[in-house]
Amino acid sequence: MPIKQIDLTTPPGFLMQTCAACGGERRIALDRGAVDTKPGPFNVPVDSTLEVKVDGEATPQTVAFASGSFLDFAAVTADELRSKLNASLVGASAVLNLGGAGVTIESADTGAMSMIEIVGGSARAALGFPPSGVEDPCPCRPRLGREVLPGLLNVNIVCFRRCPCGANEMVVRTWDVCDVKYAGSHFYEHRRAANALAVHFKTQGWLEASCAAEINAETTSPPDVTAGLPTTVINVPPPQPAPEG
Repeated sequence: MPIKQIDLTTPPGFLMQTCAACGGERRIALDRGAVDTKPGPFNVPVDSTLEVKVDGEATPQTVAFASGSFLDFAAVTADELRSKLNASLVGASAVLNLGGAGVTIESADTGAMSMIEIVGGSARAALGFPPSGVEDPCPCRPRLGREVLPGLLNVNIVCFRRCPCGANEMVVRTWDVCDVKYAGSHFYEHRRAANALAVHFKTQGWLEASCAAEINAETTSPPDVTAGLPTTVINVPPPQPAPEG
């Protein structure tokens, strides 16, 4: 998942990410869980529903798209969908994303359990959510570390929520040193930005609980790190052909 920008100048900060699979660009807040719709307009079935679980609540909230909810159910705009979701959900809010073409449902909570899960409803496919109920591997706020399988930990992954296209998004800390001859390239600057983000996450304590002890016991940090966070905005150049030699 190419990082385009990291901006922590207004805490807790956000990053702009360009999906490597579909090319979609979205804003990811760093302090709360969220889910993204696909880009609109949306063809929403009349009387369809969306079941949204906020912060792990036992009973999901049901958003009902009853007759009269939209002017044209075959061409619902992102702004119309945002308004409907905001009028229906408690403990979460909907904001425009994907350049204004899509909607992000964000938790209002910024705690460790902040998350949004789409668990049912006949409107899932129309909005770009998996109709099979396949879980997002990271419905919570972004964090460093991941329990890939029960008992199998990866302390170098920084997890982000799934892209609407279905791509699972993450970056990885690197511990080797990249030759300075590649300075200024996407290859060089992206790995340094990813390491800087991971260092910030460790400092803030934004860690996967199962990985926290191992990460906190580390006595060194990745050597290739973009300096300046959180006061400096990091901008990563767009991807280029892989370096040779």
